[in-house]
Formats: sequence, C-alpha cells, structure tokens
Amino acid sequence: MRHVSLDQSTVTEVPAPNRPIPSDASFVGHGGTGVRWRDLARKQVIPLGMVVVMGWVFWDHAAALDLGAIHAAARDIAPANWALSLVFAAISFWAVGRYDAVLHAQLDTGISRRAARRTGIAAIGLSQFLGFGALTGSLIRWRLLPELTLWQSLRLSGAVALSFLAGWAIVAALAVLVLQPELPWMKTLATLAIALAGTMAALSVYPPAPLVRMPWPSLRTMATVVGLAGIDTIFAGATFFILLPPDVAVSIAQAISAYLFALGAGLIGSTPGGVGPFEATLANLLPAIPLEVLLGSVLAFRAVYYLLPAALSAVIVVLGPRKCNLATEPRLLRTSHSPFLPPELERQVFFAPRAEANLLRTRDFSVLRDDTDIAVALAAPIGQSLVMLSDPLARTGCPKAARDALTRTARDRFRMPAIYKCGQRMAASARRAGWAVIPTAEEAWITPETFSIDGSTRRQLRRVLRKVEEAQITTCEGGRVLPLDEMDRVAQAWKEARGGERGFSMGTYQRDYVTCQRVFLAYRDARLVAFVTFHETRAEMTLDLMRQTDEAPDGTIQQLIVDAIETAKAYGCPRVSLAAVPWAGPDANPLLARLRTKMLAKSGASGLRRFKSAFGPEWEVLYLAAPSRLALSVAAMDIMRRITAPPPKTAPNPMKANRFATHPVWHAFKRRARPPK
Repeated sequence: MRHVSLDQSTVTEVPAPNRPIPSDASFVGHGGTGVRWRDLARKQVIPLGMVVVMGWVFWDHAAALDLGAIHAAARDIAPANWALSLVFAAISFWAVGRYDAVLHAQLDTGISRRAARRTGIAAIGLSQFLGFGALTGSLIRWRLLPELTLWQSLRLSGAVALSFLAGWAIVAALAVLVLQPELPWMKTLATLAIALAGTMAALSVYPPAPLVRMPWPSLRTMATVVGLAGIDTIFAGATFFILLPPDVAVSIAQAISAYLFALGAGLIGSTPGGVGPFEATLANLLPAIPLEVLLGSVLAFRAVYYLLPAALSAVIVVLGPRKCNLATEPRLLRTSHSPFLPPELERQVFFAPRAEANLLRTRDFSVLRDDTDIAVALAAPIGQSLVMLSDPLARTGCPKAARDALTRTARDRFRMPAIYKCGQRMAASARRAGWAVIPTAEEAWITPETFSIDGSTRRQLRRVLRKVEEAQITTCEGGRVLPLDEMDRVAQAWKEARGGERGFSMGTYQRDYVTCQRVFLAYRDARLVAFVTFHETRAEMTLDLMRQTDEAPDGTIQQLIVDAIETAKAYGCPRVSLAAVPWAGPDANPLLARLRTKMLAKSGASGLRRFKSAFGPEWEVLYLAAPSRLALSVAAMDIMRRITAPPPKTAPNPMKANRFATHPVWHAFKRRARPPK
C-alpha cells in the first residue's frame, strides 16, 4: 500500500496494518536505510561483556558483604525521606522527558512536544532499568511513535544519548571547578570540557567560512540541554543524598558530586543501570560511609529512581501510542523537495501580495502554519534565528497572527524570531508590539502601464539599449519548453566568473526551479548569451535570476527586463518589482552598522542600485524586525551568512515523521478480539 503525503519529500511506502514482518527482521527507513536486529544486538556485546567482567571482579567482595546490614540500612530510612526522594526523582524525570522534546525540535521530526515528552520518559525510564539502551530505547520510541521508522528511532535514541553525555560532561566539569575534589587530572579535564563547550558555542554563533554550512545547534538548544542535564543529575543526586542515613558526615554537595562521577562511571561501563561501576565509584568517593550502609542507600535509590519509573514506563509502553503524535501547534512544514507545490499552496502563492512568496520553491524556506493549520507565511531556521520572509501570504492576513505563529514556533525550536524584508504594515505591527525594527532594504518597483524609456531619468538606460541593438541581440520570452541545456551553460559560466551563487532570499539556478518562472532569453547569432527570470503572482512580477556570459554586450540584461515590463503591461500585471537592494542609511547600533558595511561590500550594493535606478523606479523601504536589539543583530548575522554562503544543495529531512504508521502498531490484540466471521 502506498500513501501519498503532501508534507513529505517523497512518496513513502508504508507497511499496511496486516502486513507480516519480514522474515529477515529488517526494517527500512527513509532513503532505503536498513536496520537489522542483528546490527542492534551486536551493539550490546560490550554492555554484556561489562556485566560479566564486573560480576567476576566483585564476586569475592559481594560474598563478604553483610546482606542483613544492607537491608537494615534501607529499612531504617524515614517515611519523610522516602516522600521527599520521590519528589526529587519526579523533578529529575520532568527534565528527562524534555531531552526528547529538544531533540525532536532540533531534528524537525514533526512530533508534538507532548508526545515527545511522554515517549522520552518511558524510553529512558525503562531502558535505564533494563540496560542495553541502544536497543531498548530505540524499540520503545518506535513502539510509542509509530510515525517514525526503526532507523529514525535508533538515530533519535543516539542523539538523545549524545546530548545527555554532553550536558552531563559540562555539569560534572562545573562541579569539579566549584567543589575542587581531590582527584588527579579532574581539574584539567574539567577545564578542557568547559573550553570545548565554549568553542562549540562560538562556532554556533559565528562559524568560519568552511564550517558555515554545517547544521550547528542553536545556543538556546545547547543551553537547554545543559540546563536539563543539570536539573536531571542534581535532583537525582539529591534523591540519593536524602536516602543516606542522617548521621553520616557527608554534605549534599559531596553527595551530588560523588553521584555525578559515579553516573559517568556507570555510563562508561555500559552495564544495566550502571550496576557495578556506579557502586564502586561511590564507595571510593565516599569512604566515610560504611560499605553496607552505602549500599543500603543505593538499594533504596535504585528502587525510587530505577524500579518505580521503570514500572510506570512499562505501563505507558503497554498502553501504546496515541492515535496521532504529530504536532498541531504552530510549526514549519516543508512541502515536497521539488519546486512544484501542492495545489493548495500553488493557489495561495499565486494570490500572495508579494511575488517573492515563490521563494518557497527554493527549499530554503518552509511554510509557517498556525495552530489552525493555515499557512500564514514563509520562514526558515538559520543559525540562532527563525526568520520569516516578507509579509503574510494572504493579502488580508493579520500581521499579529503571523508574528504570534512565528514567535511560538521559534520558541519551540529554541531560536529567536525575526522578520526580514517586511513592508510598512508588518513593521508597524511589530513596533507596536515592542519589537526592534530597522530599515534593511529598498525595493525598486515599476508600474508597467505608465513605464516608458523616454525621459531624462532613463537616459542611461537608453544608452545601453542602443548597444544591444548595435550588437544585433535578439530577445524573446521563454515558452513552455525552455532551452535548459543552453541555460545550464550560461548559468555555469556566470557562476564560475563570480565564484558561486548567493542564497536564501536570492534564488539559485536549478532546472526545475526556472521552469516555474517567467523566463526571458537573449541570443547572439542563435547562441544563448543571457537570460533573466521573474517570480510571478496575480498582482506582481519580481526579478529573480540574472545570468549572462562574456559574449553578452552591456545592456543585454536591461533589454530583457524592458521586455518583461512590456509583457507585464500586455497581460495587465499592475506591478513589476526589480527586487531589493541593501539599505545604505546610518545605524545607531555599532554592531548593526558594522554588519551592514560588510553586507554592502559583499553584495556590490552601489553598483546594483545604479543598475536599477536606470529604470527610474519607485522605491519602497523594507524592514528587519525582532523582539530585541540582540535578536536583531543575531538575525542580521545569520541572514548575511546564509545569503553569502548558502548550503551547496538542499535535501529532504531524513528524520521527518510519516503521517501514517511505519509498522503494524501492535494490532495483534485487536485482531484477537475480533469475533470470527
């Protein structure tokens, strides 16, 4: 059975509910990536080996322990301490569930926050008790989130584990630097961990040119992971401390720091629940506590922090998945990887007030939907920001509704919201809401009905058009069948001459992309030497690509634009936009002034302005808006980097959840309950 989903990159083959599991127990994820049970089982060899080794090493010590004393130490814990330990454990697991929510947002799976938290608590609560986290965590997530494939669940489990390890390392390093324990090499390792974290944060904010295309997590994502790791481990350590006998000479800081290091030993040891390395590390770090007493407290801790959460998690797993785990809150939604949009979006883009809405076809942008699932704008997550492009998609769209959807989506994705190249109405709405707003560009536009190359303001335009006429350049509008091979040659020559293309709000040449535009071609002796493309909507045509070779004389591009204006006049298009140039006015903010200077230098803004001014256009100021000056400056940096160093190509998101179940969702019980026919 095949299900076609408009929000997926491809047609995804989904197993029908009654389809038997393949005999080789292999499951296929996006892109044909196979995950086999034996591959997962092979990863459990090290944990199993560690269990055997730890059992052999500590067998003699375990035989000499007084089990009665251990049991008595656990039995003597006061009821108030048990109750308080349950509170601390609950707070710790509150943080645990949010690891998954953060990673789902980072990987853009499309799973709702509530479902992610529920699945995260169940997966971690049960897998830490059973051990073999790569296998059990992946299977539990796959069980509770049938919209994900097994491969996606495995990748998500690995991302959660790595994020926790990174957060734990920073929390443990801070504990070492603050508490100064007498442990060799620990201060050096802690300093290195903090330095590495600082380097990662700096690269996330402003990566060097060779690394700018890497999908760095935002600072908010990093800070959230570290904060959650801190809450998780500190309250878990407090749970252990409250279960210690009241007469032991151990402070809460000592207990929590000892727990942090013991947790690390358990993670490295890879045994179920860290059994063995965890207890051995605690015994070495807390020598003032008699071993039987310490193990009694550890036994009580495992009952509160491992056994009880595992039981609750098992109930969640048995209850199974919800009917739908996909997000319904405001969100970003990619359409297909092709520039050809679904019919509903094609219609909405065609009636949009600005023709730049067609940049949705570049795959740099996604559709921003509100909580009623209505497409309100274009937006893209870049760097630390979630940037909305221009104005709302609907001509009568409410600026406040679009801004609210942007703000909520940015918050869920741990980014700062920003609006780029919006008009006066959107800018005024943002300013009333207390946002920082600055001019960022000026758009040149022409009314085709009244346009003429006559007049003193277009003297320079007439001069270059005469050169085109003297060179006997012929121009025409591209038809339904474009000379794509020739256009490829021209685009490649232009790209090599200029060292690459720009991106983000500036289109890049792709065959499918240009077939969705109005194209105007220039020939010299039957050889294509230049072309331009225009975005098109009902109310506007906007200049996008301008490509030419060295064979094209001065004025060729201008002639093609004049042809486009005359074509727009012929079919009644009320407005032709020559696109925007960077705003060159002053900035009171020194950082923004420096960024603008760099942008003007890189974009060749002065020459671009002279080029467009030759047509005698009207000019409209466009704005950049963000909730604060800091967010404004960060968004400006993110936009500048994405324009000047776009990704080499876009690709479908391999972690995007399916709209339909990827496995039978455990319907066996339902089938058994059906009456026989």
